[in-house]
Amino acid sequence: NSEITCEVLFSRSITKETRCYWVYDLCRLVNEEAIPLMEDAAASLNQLDELRAQNRDDQKTIITLQSEVIGKRDEEIRVMKESLKSTVKSEMKSYASAVTKSCNAITKSCSDILAPKRICSAIQTGAESAERRKNVIIYGVMEKADEDLPTLVESVLAEVGEKPLIRDCCRVGFKKPDSIRPVKFTLT
Repeated sequence: NSEITCEVLFSRSITKETRCYWVYDLCRLVNEEAIPLMEDAAASLNQLDELRAQNRDDQKTIITLQSEVIGKRDEEIRVMKESLKSTVKSEMKSYASAVTKSCNAITKSCSDILAPKRICSAIQTGAESAERRKNVIIYGVMEKADEDLPTLVESVLAEVGEKPLIRDCCRVGFKKPDSIRPVKFTLT
């Protein structure tokens, strides 16, 4: 109560009996209200301490599991490296053996390889191969009756950020109503 102050308590006008009632009410309030609240607070603090300890244990478990995962990954990487080394060694031996056999065959038939007809054929094949490397095919471009293929191809290439010079352009295959023919074009 805000009216009860030290001056009021020690005032001579307050009787001993009134003071006793006040002390009794104060003790009852402490026993019925304050002590149970303090006990609840102590129990909450104990629960909080238990949760903190459990959290620390969980974090230790997580760290342990992460370490195990890292260890297993390191082991997998080590095994893969060893496997890769052995595979590369065996493949290199196979390749060396094939090259040796090939070189032996080349030296035996050197006169056949250097024949003028073979040289002309190799040059022609190389030229055809170089020409074919310039061919590009695009699939899925919708077909229209009055299409301008070079412009269509340039727009498709512009969408992917390319602007090469195009020499020839045509559709490949037979025209069918339910399919789209691919577009073949040659770069210059």
